[in-house]
Amino acid sequence: MNVLPKGAEPPSLTLTAADGSRLDLANLEGPLVLAFIHPDVAASRNVVGFLRKLHEMLPDLPVWFVSAADAAKTEQYAKGYLGNYLEGYPLVPAGCDVLAAFGASHVPTVHYFEGGKVNLAFTGFHKLSLNTLAERAAAALEARAKPLITDLDNKGEYELAEPSGCA
Repeated sequence: MNVLPKGAEPPSLTLTAADGSRLDLANLEGPLVLAFIHPDVAASRNVVGFLRKLHEMLPDLPVWFVSAADAAKTEQYAKGYLGNYLEGYPLVPAGCDVLAAFGASHVPTVHYFEGGKVNLAFTGFHKLSLNTLAERAAAALEARAKPLITDLDNKGEYELAEPSGCA
């Protein structure tokens, strides 16, 4: 298993991001995006970029990232070439224990929750799934839905997920 099935509840965990913010998965309210990533995986970097775009479109949508990389590599990635690539986004470094609790062996893996249950989950960079996520999140937030990825973005339909590197 790499994703939780639709309607499933997340594992009972409390996540702590590098900035100290905390998320109790057992008490989720409202919509939430939780993405498992690795800085060295191209599909992960693409998913992160489009989830950042999604958050810009829907600023009330919480987006959390869990890195399968060690703390140093995660911090370097978060700072990025502009020095603030993931500033303002909760990022859990060295999150292999979180991936294991979800049964996720590959990255990127994305779970979208509504009402404390999985509404959508997928692995890899998947254009249709990312656009479906944008539609569902917009509906949950009573916002206008727009495609997250268009033909102008010059992205293919799918990029494979890769093993997370977690033991």
